[in-house]
Amino acid sequence: MRKNFIALSGILMLSVATGCKKSSPNTVSIGTPVTTTPVTTPVTTTSLNITIAGSKFNTGGKEIFFNGINSAWQKQSDYSLDFLGKNYDATAWNTEFQKYVDNHINLARIWIHGRGNSSPSLNADGITTGASDQFWADMDNLVKIATAKKVYIIPTFWSFGMVINDATVTNYTKYRDMINDVTKLQSYINNFLVPFVKRYANEPYVMGYDICNEPEHMWRDANCGPLNHDNVVRFVAYTAAAIHQNTTKPVTVGSMWIIYDSNRFGSGWAAYAGNNYSNAALQAQYNNSAAYLDFYSPHWYQWQTSDSPVSKTVANWLDNADKPVLIEETYGGDVTAATQGNAANYNITMADFYKTSYTNGYAGVCGWKNPWENDGYGTFNGIATGTNAFYALYPKLVYPQ
Repeated sequence: MRKNFIALSGILMLSVATGCKKSSPNTVSIGTPVTTTPVTTPVTTTSLNITIAGSKFNTGGKEIFFNGINSAWQKQSDYSLDFLGKNYDATAWNTEFQKYVDNHINLARIWIHGRGNSSPSLNADGITTGASDQFWADMDNLVKIATAKKVYIIPTFWSFGMVINDATVTNYTKYRDMINDVTKLQSYINNFLVPFVKRYANEPYVMGYDICNEPEHMWRDANCGPLNHDNVVRFVAYTAAAIHQNTTKPVTVGSMWIIYDSNRFGSGWAAYAGNNYSNAALQAQYNNSAAYLDFYSPHWYQWQTSDSPVSKTVANWLDNADKPVLIEETYGGDVTAATQGNAANYNITMADFYKTSYTNGYAGVCGWKNPWENDGYGTFNGIATGTNAFYALYPKLVYPQ
């Protein structure tokens, strides 16, 4: 679902069809650090790191289910998606993460570049030169807050919105060039991506990395170019390989629809339906054994007519169950007959969505809400209904240690 473009007037522009409370919550408020050196976590053990065993996520040798949420970006007066290196608010993020603690949310998905107006840093030719000192200070602080609250984060670097022809995206032509030109892409990898993943390689609460939010829009949508399909998949392959070569953290990509993650769906569904991100598909675009995903992260919304994680097991929805599957975005509330865009007349409560997704073999769910909760696709309270209900049933899956 296209939900990441908010006009400066505050109206979200959607293109749906096209496109714990822990035992002792930490309430410490953390201010912005003055140093830009890599953050150092007081906990030195690696037992908190996320590992993968078959189709499950583990921590300390125990299974963990990601009872998650989309933080997305920071609520701010200009409705922009850019906040790191721009106007990051440490107090607001501390408050936000405390809400996660209080409602048994153990994973937050956070967008890094947003529209790409503040990061990464680009020169006039579209070569990535790195990121500002303020960006690194802000990101360090965000990791410190997550660590203090004991909530995992999954940074999402890109979104398809970075290549949309829109007045609010100042560098969209440069980002299109980066997808199409391996030399420019390599400058992003060398000067931003690799320094980022090395900086947080020893931070256990950075659980892993999402390369891009809904990259399929880049080849589907006219206002994204559209870009060449193979070049978009090549971008995913190159970035996945670079991450694997510089950290042990798992890698994924946030697909807009299951039809792009599974060969159970053919061309009758859409152009390039099928598993675009299998090892074979990625390595066909970049001949490198490190070009693979560790887990799949399809998005599910009620406009999709391809069934749901409540009605389909992992093995019946994807090609197989050889990797964990995180439902990385879904409607943040109960889906009823009155819910907008409910194409298949789904009737699913948020409490049942989290619970049944787990029993159907999925490894986590992250409900969607934007910071203003004004796009009609979810609210914090709607998501909390699901996370609290799941914790009541399976507390040791939410907090294994």
